[in-house]
Amino acid sequence: MATLLAIRGPLTGARIELREGGTTIGRAPECAIVLADSTVSREHASITSQRLGWVLADLDSAAGTMLNGRLMKQPTALAPNDEIRIGHSIFLFDTEFDLQNADFTDNIVYLSAPHEDTLAIAPVATLSASDAPPSAAMLDDRERHGTELLAEIGDLFDSSRVAFGDALRATTQRMARLLRADVALLMLYDHGAQALRASAAVAKENVIADRTILQKVFNENRSLLLSDNPSLAEHPALGAPSSPRARSVVAAPIVVEDAKLGVIYFERQELDVYTLKDLRLVQSLGKLLGVFIEARQKAQALQQRNSFSETDSPVLGVSARFRRVMDIIQRVADSPATMLLIGETGTGKEVLAAEIHRLSSRGRDSQPFVPVNCAAIPESLFEAELFGHEKGAFTGAHKMRQGYVEAAQGGTLFLDEIGELSLALQPKLLRFLQEHTFTRVGGNRVHRADVRVIAATNRNLAEDVRLNRFREDLYHRLTVFPIDVPPLRERREDIRILADHFIRIYSKALRKEVLGISDDAIIMLEKYEWPGNVRELANCVERAVLLSDEKVLLSRHFLLAKPGTMQLQRPAMAVATVSTEEETAPRWRSLADVEKEHILSVLRGFDNNQVKASEVLGIHRNTLRKKLQEYGMLKDQD
Repeated sequence: MATLLAIRGPLTGARIELREGGTTIGRAPECAIVLADSTVSREHASITSQRLGWVLADLDSAAGTMLNGRLMKQPTALAPNDEIRIGHSIFLFDTEFDLQNADFTDNIVYLSAPHEDTLAIAPVATLSASDAPPSAAMLDDRERHGTELLAEIGDLFDSSRVAFGDALRATTQRMARLLRADVALLMLYDHGAQALRASAAVAKENVIADRTILQKVFNENRSLLLSDNPSLAEHPALGAPSSPRARSVVAAPIVVEDAKLGVIYFERQELDVYTLKDLRLVQSLGKLLGVFIEARQKAQALQQRNSFSETDSPVLGVSARFRRVMDIIQRVADSPATMLLIGETGTGKEVLAAEIHRLSSRGRDSQPFVPVNCAAIPESLFEAELFGHEKGAFTGAHKMRQGYVEAAQGGTLFLDEIGELSLALQPKLLRFLQEHTFTRVGGNRVHRADVRVIAATNRNLAEDVRLNRFREDLYHRLTVFPIDVPPLRERREDIRILADHFIRIYSKALRKEVLGISDDAIIMLEKYEWPGNVRELANCVERAVLLSDEKVLLSRHFLLAKPGTMQLQRPAMAVATVSTEEETAPRWRSLADVEKEHILSVLRGFDNNQVKASEVLGIHRNTLRKKLQEYGMLKDQD
């Protein structure tokens, strides 16, 4: 029976047997392997048993399926140790390795036995017996040859014909040959994972290397020369015991100025083979690599920022709800019909209105887009602001002034917060929408306006009509084509894309070198309810960029608002009441009581909708129903 071993993602550590009849992988509960990952399609991929073996197929997923680092284009037969990437999860097919867990970059670093302070290295380049060993003269004058090699390495990184990753591996292999190392590692610090990851590994065979040594060199920013007997009892500063073998180690941090970027490490399984000259050589290599690696990181950051140009659409999203909105917008953009965008505050209604204008013939002809916030203009001034006024129309009207309608001539007029318009002003707006004519305040000349009107509101205008707070005829005139704009909590798949977009904007505006966001932070943001929607996310990212002193935003950089009525409130593990006899003695409530109260609170917040409540609670609906039945609440909630 073939298996999949999960080495990254929500199922990390699980070994899953594949079914002869076929195994589906996806987000849907009916899949054989269910991945709680917003980037995974409901039915993402399948593995089936065929006559010649097991075949992996992508099921027309949105993000695609990666096999051994390549995007799959057709069903492919699997071989042992093949790497399958689906969303944020990585699986190994029929692996021969017995892994506890694993971290992956382009190359593999296995975290494994014998204890937690060791790394089992899978080499990406091999020092075979055919490799010519250094000559006796080279060994006698290793420093001179090392200086020549450093110059060659500089030329290697300067060459446009060599990929950066290949240059790192070639550098590590050449230094390993010069130092006659049995194992050589080039570890770079991953800010997202907050850990050292292998970018190059060279060895004669799989070798156990002490994580303690690597971490010591990196944390203390100090080089290390070590001749290690089978016991580390004589080296208490290095911490945990080593594997029982004799060895010599020379290691140095990869640095540029005061910034630590990684570690370069060489090991030989003999005693006392490395000297201070070797240490100086490795230190020089660490400094040289630091220059090239920092330059590479800055170039990547610049390329990432420049990938979003001012001409690109700022409307971002891949979720099904958002794609449906964009499909509608693209179909009706060229229509002259009045449109009403309906959505909560902060959902990006003005951005969508601008996108409708951009996609229309008016936008393509560079006609104006004029936004007006109806709630921000005093009632006494609204008519003059909208239609303009003649000289002397009222006190302070010292000259004729065009209004927003004339400013939008030939283009689009966006009326935001239209539901806040008073009943006294609504007939004047209705007349303009019907006849496309207007008269300036204080004038008598009728002007015709070629203006496409898009309105937006966060109110329930139908309910306002019922309560006589909004004119029914104006409501019908505005809702020629209504579009519901989904809140951010209903399009969580878009949070990563939006967060990356805002990071690019604010890191440039604030002159901060922020390259991205960690997976833990994204998971935290995806769980938050976002009562302020996209606007709140933008403010949150701006604040995080401002507070961050690192290149990757972490969970601790985000200061989320206190939960509101639509947010999942963390239940207190204990709630105390104070007695009159002893004010300092609390009475604790049981966890079951707190859980029961919290479930009821969430259900009430969603009008007893068990599907929505289970999503917010982070549990399956069947689990929720079981809880309700257990607490005797099922009949009340059905």
